[in-house]
Amino acid sequence: MAQDINHKNRTRPKVAVLGAGTMGAGIAGVFAAKGYPVAIYSRSAETLDKARSRIVAIAGEAAVTYTTSMEDCVAGAGIVSENLAEDVTLKQRVFGEIEAMAPVDCLLTTNTSSVPITLIAAGLARPERVVGIHWFNPPAVMPLVEIVRGEKTSDEVVQRARELCADIGKEVIEVKTDIAGFVVNRLQYAILREALHLVEVGAASIEDVDRAVETTLAPRWSAAGPLRLMDLAGLDTVEKVSSILMPALDRNEAIPSLVSRLCEEGAFGTKSGRGFYDWTAEEIAAAIARRDDTVRLLTERRKP
Repeated sequence: MAQDINHKNRTRPKVAVLGAGTMGAGIAGVFAAKGYPVAIYSRSAETLDKARSRIVAIAGEAAVTYTTSMEDCVAGAGIVSENLAEDVTLKQRVFGEIEAMAPVDCLLTTNTSSVPITLIAAGLARPERVVGIHWFNPPAVMPLVEIVRGEKTSDEVVQRARELCADIGKEVIEVKTDIAGFVVNRLQYAILREALHLVEVGAASIEDVDRAVETTLAPRWSAAGPLRLMDLAGLDTVEKVSSILMPALDRNEAIPSLVSRLCEEGAFGTKSGRGFYDWTAEEIAAAIARRDDTVRLLTERRKP
């Protein structure tokens, strides 16, 4: 469904979205729905065609330019959102090209989830221009983005990123240190490591580990984050429990063996029809709808 196309009824700078995959298309749709002129780039016309349907689903028939020319995409842009493959060399090369193409006051953002911002900006004449704006999938549904500082990212650029995110209705957290995985993925993978450990040692089934999160941890965390919850529990209790649990938690630094085994078998999750679970097309659609509806409902409940 088309969203607020004439949001606040004022002129906005052009947004150049580089990469037209799931995230790039979703991000382009969010900006277009909020009234930003958007150009989206991919080397592949086929990828752009697929992106078009995703963007229309978010923003309706908003004006979006689809191009296989990076130069045309970036020309005149006030904001760049880079969403290319998680490859250090590729991102460094592309940002070098962007710096030469884009206006000097263009806000240069990367949606990387793993490559350090500092490394991406390392070869630029003005590395202070680059900031991470890390979106979550699906971009049109998830309420939060992470703003990530590189070592040389300027305060002015961080403030501009904050103002941009506020204008498109996104909550933000600021990641002040350029660490791997930033904040959300570090928390997610810490939980994933222990969840897989519990399965692999036979403490609980895959289904029961998921059920434990879905019925207990997730509802509690949607009401209050883990640190706020510990205040509610009492830090004296946390101290006592920590003395028992912290030494017992999994510390394995390797890729979880169950994940490696499934990948070797070609079981990649919903994209292949099998992962931790077996998936039909109907089950995939239902799971996505449930995820998106739940996020929307919880987001609405959090609003003042």
